[in-house]
Amino acid sequence: MRASLASMLLAATVMLGWLAWSQPVRAHAQATTTVQFDREIVHILDDHCVMCHVEPGLAFPLITYEQAYAARWQIRMDALDHHMAPWPATLGLGDFANDNSLTQPEIDFLASWAESYGPRNNGAVDPGVAATASAPRLIQAHVDFDPWVLGKPDLLLSLTANTVGPRDAPITRRIVIDPKLTHERWLRGLEYKPGDRRVVHAVYFTIQESGQWLGSWTPWRGFVSLPATLAYHLPAGTHIAADIQYEAAPDTVVDAGSLGLYFAQGPSTRAIVDVVVGPGATRKLEADMNLIAFQPQLAPGLQSIEVAATLPEGPKRVLLFARDIPLKWPTPYIFSVPVALPKDSELSVVEHFSRDALVPAHATSVTFSAYAGAALAAESRPARTAQPLSVRHFKLAGTVKSVDAADQRVLVQHGDIPGFMSAMTMSYDVGKREDLKQVAAGDEIQSDVVVGDSGSYLENIKVTRHAK
Repeated sequence: MRASLASMLLAATVMLGWLAWSQPVRAHAQATTTVQFDREIVHILDDHCVMCHVEPGLAFPLITYEQAYAARWQIRMDALDHHMAPWPATLGLGDFANDNSLTQPEIDFLASWAESYGPRNNGAVDPGVAATASAPRLIQAHVDFDPWVLGKPDLLLSLTANTVGPRDAPITRRIVIDPKLTHERWLRGLEYKPGDRRVVHAVYFTIQESGQWLGSWTPWRGFVSLPATLAYHLPAGTHIAADIQYEAAPDTVVDAGSLGLYFAQGPSTRAIVDVVVGPGATRKLEADMNLIAFQPQLAPGLQSIEVAATLPEGPKRVLLFARDIPLKWPTPYIFSVPVALPKDSELSVVEHFSRDALVPAHATSVTFSAYAGAALAAESRPARTAQPLSVRHFKLAGTVKSVDAADQRVLVQHGDIPGFMSAMTMSYDVGKREDLKQVAAGDEIQSDVVVGDSGSYLENIKVTRHAK
């Protein structure tokens, strides 16, 4: 009997092993998660996705819960593979104001939410306050393309229409715009709105007469705003060239964009110049320079690019390392704070192409916007842009968990913010350094949360109870 039982157990073990071997292996999804669409996911969509994922837009919509739920596995895969949001720069090499990459916590949130079958929550998070009889708010992602981020333009220009068909290959078309300047002006910023967001991937602006680069448009950064006291010189009669990169349309589309120009009251304190560095080359700076932004010109087959500055005493500073660069998403790199380089520093560009790529004789060049001389005394973090048409204000009450003075941010555990978000612990930018200086970990605070198209931040912070 003992031998027979042993034989039966052995046979059962073999059978179970065969069944396990013969079945396809499936990844195990999480059964539960604390991540909710109405709480964490909707804010990630607002910050990184809905500029393109909207109807009508460049990609499938991700506004409602139902749309995000249906695409949750695609969202998870793209987030884990760093394919979306499109930002090829390696984290930690360069600090860019237009960085649209997901943070690691955001990637973790998206993966956890998808693997837990996309819980909605529908606003039912317990905020720790008395329940109300009102119905839960319908929460969904939001994007508003109508307001001008920089405020009402000083001069609004309409671009000539382009027709893009469903069978068209990706193409770049140039439009020359005449602002009819009868005397010299100083341009402190510009903002662009495509006529049809389904087909426009990028726009590259230059001065027609000199070729000077003014800036570039991407779906997640539709404006150019220079540091205070700086402006581009536009002589009388200047024309602005817009090189618009189109993708194939779902049907025949007519695109006629609008360009808003913002003028300074007087001349710039420094002349802004282009510094161009060719591929595989170096360029020595003949004076102290401050780099504002740069735009690589990409070539097919490019796998990675390194942009660096070597200081006169020897240390090398990598300004950008980007790999797996999607050519249909050419982006500028706008420094959060201008990068100051002393005279005799050398700028360099190193690129790598795939083995089967036809490497052009003159491949990737990089155009820097820069100004000479010492860094401006007023420069720290860039000033917040005025958003009079789209800005919203909310009230926050909570406890400061930590303070990051270097990055001008605070981590706050707060209660429900009516009309904005449920109770949670979240990191916020602080609009003014003087507000940051008065708070410490453990302080209870009240503050305004200012929310605009470019993000959210705290202002008018008041400490209601200091940490013990």
